Amino acid sequence: MASPPDQLTWHRPAVAPDVAFARDDETVAISYTAGPAPDLRIPGAVWFALRAEICAGDRGAFRRLTAAWTPWTPAAGGLAAEWDGHVHLRYGYLGSHHIKIPAPVWRQICAAVRTGAINHLTD
Repeated sequence: MASPPDQLTWHRPAVAPDVAFARDDETVAISYTAGPAPDLRIPGAVWFALRAEICAGDRGAFRRLTAAWTPWTPAAGGLAAEWDGHVHLRYGYLGSHHIKIPAPVWRQICAAVRTGAINHLTD
């Protein structure tokens, strides 16, 4: 069961000033709006795959997202695309989980991952 947001230890790295990150047991919680609850909760296994793909940089699937679905991890059935100002991530069996993230927030998440600013969440 997810912890209440006020019991999480939130981190807002300098490279991602609009995004806060927390670890909640086996998930990574991400908040980018003023609401009390996290906007996203990403399972640890999916977060590790996302992190690896983000760190791959120019070799990774996220280097140039378009409106066409691009595979990002065969193990989790991951697909990614960008349209209408949002990055869409699908994962799980037959892409059963769909996450929609504003593109500027996605870029800040990538910056936080690439600089190692949030490595402590999963190391």
